[in-house]
Amino acid sequence: MSFFFTRALDSFLGRGESAITVPSLDGALRPNRRLDDASERIPIRAPGAIATGRDGPVVSSGRDLHLLSGGSAGKVLYRATADISCLAPVAGGIALGLDDGRILVTGGEFDGFELSPLDGARCPTAMVADDGMLYVSHGSAQNPPSAWQRDLMERNASGSLWRLDLRGGKHHRLAAGLAFPAGLAMSGDGLIVSESWKHRVVLLDRTTGAMRRLIQADLPGYPGHLGHGPNAGYVMTMFAPRNQLVEFILREDHYRRRMMAEVDARYWVAPTYRSGRSFYEPLQGGGVKHLGILKPWAPTLSFGMVVLLDQHCLPYDSFQSRADGMTHGITGAVMQDDALYVASRGDDVVVRLVPGS
Repeated sequence: MSFFFTRALDSFLGRGESAITVPSLDGALRPNRRLDDASERIPIRAPGAIATGRDGPVVSSGRDLHLLSGGSAGKVLYRATADISCLAPVAGGIALGLDDGRILVTGGEFDGFELSPLDGARCPTAMVADDGMLYVSHGSAQNPPSAWQRDLMERNASGSLWRLDLRGGKHHRLAAGLAFPAGLAMSGDGLIVSESWKHRVVLLDRTTGAMRRLIQADLPGYPGHLGHGPNAGYVMTMFAPRNQLVEFILREDHYRRRMMAEVDARYWVAPTYRSGRSFYEPLQGGGVKHLGILKPWAPTLSFGMVVLLDQHCLPYDSFQSRADGMTHGITGAVMQDDALYVASRGDDVVVRLVPGS
């Protein structure tokens, strides 16, 4: 009873889950243009997932898996039958999660392995492997990975975490009720998970799936891909920024439902990989543009953000592309040979940079 009273009071006062405030970018997240200033930019259509490979970084583009080498993404290593949503290196090969819910492996010890979609597990968003075990996060029980905007606007929290035995083919659900888990990383006997719709990063037990610790909360964007970074730390992407208008819309159920029913999804008041390409989009007022020029500090529905975390998952550095930048919609970032490769789905490019240089 007290829970419902508290929620009603929070809604009336605009606090707690009903607050529409968004944290400012400060400290290690202080705004910069380092993604746009990267000297090496590799063009590729709609890069999605990115992972380390034996011969170099690999990146998905629609249904194709490309090898990045020599400053280009020309070689196609594998062509799937559906769009690739996530990748993970495993035993000399690459595991692929597909937008239709399937999981398969190409190359290495488990070449040819395939798992069909399961009830409640048809949305692979992230994977990480360890000794024949593949841990897979499914962002939603209702929507595929490509429908992440709809999942946010529906205010779902139906994601799950699964353990898959690649040798025996057995699978087990570790956790449920997650708010679109979009990133996974190993940490000892635990799993670091980014929950996009709750704007947080948590540590779960690798055996039971129970929550051990809240690592980061109230982030200024929607956290996505997680991976190992420099100095025994981690790298985390944010694929879109939080916005006060979006936070308000998420709490206006009647308006939000009508918007989804009556407006083309491209023009929803919702975060996106790339905004500003159509005058039909929201946020086109004078506070955003002046004399036809987009202000770098304008409120925006897309941006670029990669955060470096130390071994305790505390942020110490970031690489960004601001509202007027050209490296938006970051869907993945990996370290290989001391360089950071960042996939910008919003601007059809993979940028290469060296942290600390």
